[in-house]
Amino acid sequence: MVLAAACSPGEGPASIPLPTSADTTSTTTTTTTTTTIPPTTLVPPKYEATIRRTTDGVPHIIADDLASVAYGQGWVSNEDHGCTLADQVLKIYSERAATLGPGGDGENIESDFAWKAIDIVGIATDDFENASDEVVDQFNSFTAGWNAYLTDVGSEGMTGWCSGNDWIQPLEPVEVYAYARSVALLASSSRMANFIPGAQPPEPEPEIEGFASGEEPTPERPVVFPELAPPDFGSNGWAIGSKRTEGGTGGLLVANPHFPWEGELRFAEVQLTVPGEIDIYGAQLLGLPGIGIGFTEGAAWTHTVSAGKRMTGYMLTLDPASPTSYMVDGESRPMTSGEYTIEILRADETVDTETRTLWRSEYGPIIDFPGIGWTETNAITFRDANIDNNEFVEQYARMIEVESIDDLIELNSEYQGVPLFNTIATGADGRVWYADAAATPNLSDEAELAYLNRLFTDPITLAASDQGFVLLDGSTSLYDWEEVPGARDPGLIPFEELPMVVRNDYVFNANDSFWVPSAEFTITGDYSVLIGTQNTPLSMRSRQNAAVLGADNTAGLAGDDGNFTGLELRDAVFENTGQSAVLLRAAAVRACRTTPVVDVTEILADDGTVSLAAESVDLAEACNVLSDWDDVYDLDRSGPMVWRETVSQFGLSAFKNAGPLFGDPFDPADPTRTPAVPSADETPILQAMARSVQTITKAGFALDSTLGAAQFTQRADERIPLHGGTGADGVTNIVTWSANSSSSEPVPTRGEVVAEGSPLRGEGYRINYGTSFVMTVDYSGESVQAWALLTYGETGDRESPLFESQTVRFSEKNWRDVAFTNEQIEADPKFAEQTISGN
Repeated sequence: MVLAAACSPGEGPASIPLPTSADTTSTTTTTTTTTTIPPTTLVPPKYEATIRRTTDGVPHIIADDLASVAYGQGWVSNEDHGCTLADQVLKIYSERAATLGPGGDGENIESDFAWKAIDIVGIATDDFENASDEVVDQFNSFTAGWNAYLTDVGSEGMTGWCSGNDWIQPLEPVEVYAYARSVALLASSSRMANFIPGAQPPEPEPEIEGFASGEEPTPERPVVFPELAPPDFGSNGWAIGSKRTEGGTGGLLVANPHFPWEGELRFAEVQLTVPGEIDIYGAQLLGLPGIGIGFTEGAAWTHTVSAGKRMTGYMLTLDPASPTSYMVDGESRPMTSGEYTIEILRADETVDTETRTLWRSEYGPIIDFPGIGWTETNAITFRDANIDNNEFVEQYARMIEVESIDDLIELNSEYQGVPLFNTIATGADGRVWYADAAATPNLSDEAELAYLNRLFTDPITLAASDQGFVLLDGSTSLYDWEEVPGARDPGLIPFEELPMVVRNDYVFNANDSFWVPSAEFTITGDYSVLIGTQNTPLSMRSRQNAAVLGADNTAGLAGDDGNFTGLELRDAVFENTGQSAVLLRAAAVRACRTTPVVDVTEILADDGTVSLAAESVDLAEACNVLSDWDDVYDLDRSGPMVWRETVSQFGLSAFKNAGPLFGDPFDPADPTRTPAVPSADETPILQAMARSVQTITKAGFALDSTLGAAQFTQRADERIPLHGGTGADGVTNIVTWSANSSSSEPVPTRGEVVAEGSPLRGEGYRINYGTSFVMTVDYSGESVQAWALLTYGETGDRESPLFESQTVRFSEKNWRDVAFTNEQIEADPKFAEQTISGN
């Protein structure tokens, strides 16, 4: 374990604790802190900050200097979510098995070996020694605040799942910095972590297919790549410029990241203020200092997960003389190995060790994919565009100073530190900015063309691509990353070669490729395919974004004049229309009116039992439900269940081109409106509707059940109904289920599968993922105004009323006015104040 203490007894703050997150009384509390020290040793504290809490427990931290603000942010980070950072430090330092035991199916053991091999700790430790003074001060101060809270309350006084555990110990600044660096690996090394520990040289056995042999996969030995990007992982980001705002002055912004509601990828809402220097409001991922998404008096920005690639894989052709050497351009190159040992806490409280040898190529770790593995002829490795991204931390340490789009662009150009996000921004001057400035590998034009050709000729390359993984031929140096001037690190695409645009109407992104940031224009040009594809179809969610924001005001949400007020844009966030229903429901109703009974065949579960029976299914009631529905995924609507279970029978590709659902093809000249004509073949939609009826009935729900009766999340003993939909629904407001978390926290699970391929369970649709921190910012008035909510709340304490209060707020579409100015903060009915100090 990491037990190094950052402050010894007597060095922590002496304070009167702020009322805990469980205290939601509307009292104003001002506390002062005093410590009796002999006059000869009296020295002012290094840090002093005031934490002002408002409605929903939102902390507003104000101090005379940036270091003290970071100290205050570290304090509230521990007070609200201390378990998360402590657990993540255990993860990246490979100490989970030693501290928490092997975990289910040895998951902690596997995680520890994976992070040993990734070695972000070693890289970050070296980089921290050379970090800027600003970054070192930020992490020193943040960590000191985190430790001070721990000293103040002890591990038994911490809230949340880790309370009272003796493994909760003070942290070192470099540990928090290393965790911050690991966050940049979210779309690269972190996605590969499960496949690193099992990669071992083979015992002699028959060859399998690979790049060198040219053999195709066989039914007996299929190529199966794991899904490397979870469905709907990302966000919506909207920026409305002066041309589309009522009054034609400042811009509007909506931040709507779709992230987990459990684990380390949650956000914390916060305001950071140094009078006369910075004043920024927004949210940051748990355990990190600063602001990730936010606004100041002059500018606001948000992020969405980019469709680009943050890594490239390589299929190595092994040297016939050695399975730990590989051939490049006809020459043999040796792999390198490391011997790693971890400790494992057993159930009887004894500790033993396990040692493994793990291997690397010149690109990075060797990995073991199911169905591919490491054979006598081939192995797979990968190179990570963010493994050396120390600029990520440097850039975000400076982004708290942003006051204009020009500031944002300048910082992005200077540091090029954005790891995996699009940026959508606006400000008081009414301009909007869209950029996919995320770290992207730089292949030569010749290499890109060769890769694209392999997608048509090599089944393994195609199988990898289908799951979001770029797999290149490692037997040739053609696919080495090209080094050019101006890049953040050698082998990456420079900032000036990345797609971006500044306008005064609007831009959006919903995780599709950069090329359609608006229904009014496209970004085209000689951009790398690793940034994103061009002239390719959009998701249903992107098309609904376009319908909401487009100049033709298709959704009718911008008022009669077609221009948005802040309130109109805010309310559009939860309008909840499903684009797939808009395009296809009427045709489906016509089909089921004509053919009210449909015969279906038997579907078997993986264990051989009958999942859905062969029978004749009466569609009459379902048809009536869909006929009466208005395509909206609100709590009181009947229809969303029947439609969701219908469209979930199709893969997402079916919504993008002519096929089982649409009769017309995608048209690159009209990307936000095509395809749009329902298929003339009604059989697929009728079969899907029959399966929908079977599934809903089997789950025990009535076909006319409202969405609020079925879709929910659990907070303590309360089942809270939720509006919103999924990617196939085509709703901008995503709510769904995901296991995308690396946290050790015990969390609720969902019920047993009702039918193969269906998201429905006997309990309904349990939600733990999607719309998270939501914020609307309005610069169209005399001063900036904002509204926000955090769907899962500001605390990780499941016993606190604050754990459910904002979930109820989300359920009711009850936005909270953001308290930004001193007057607004002090007038808040839940205002409570605490001053902390320490060294």
